[in-house]
Amino acid sequence: MVAACAVFAAENTMISIPGLEIRTDGSITAPGVEIGPGGSVRTPGVAINQGKASAPGVAVEAGGRVETPGVVIEQGRGGAGGEGDVIITSDGGNINTAVSNQNLFVKGDNNKLNGAGRILTLTIQGNHNSIELQDKVERIVYKGDNNFVKFPKGDTRIEDSGKENFFQKF
Repeated sequence: MVAACAVFAAENTMISIPGLEIRTDGSITAPGVEIGPGGSVRTPGVAINQGKASAPGVAVEAGGRVETPGVVIEQGRGGAGGEGDVIITSDGGNINTAVSNQNLFVKGDNNKLNGAGRILTLTIQGNHNSIELQDKVERIVYKGDNNFVKFPKGDTRIEDSGKENFFQKF
């Protein structure tokens, strides 16, 4: 089968120099890299195709959804997470993130999150989360229990429908 593939590739080869082959369909191969005619890219451990990228333990989709073991970060599309909002879903994650004049939703339990950038509303939907914000937050909404948020001093509105939630201004 390898010999058959080599013959097929040789028939479609337009330019061939040691270590590089350009085919009539627009595909290119070099040691460890293959670029397909539609723009897909494959290298050891990484694949990029139709707006999606993946590597061991990480997947990035065209819509901006990022998935790693135990953590999903995505853009809101309406409802509780509106257009442009950032939604982080995790249980037991250790997360660093940055936003810019956006709403941030943290869903899940036992997360440690460090955030930078101005947050319009931080909504915590889970329990036992510890969140430290470096920049201004307009509003914090607790929808779970035993959460802790540390944030800069300012006129932050706090809405707490859970139990034993705490905050600290610095």
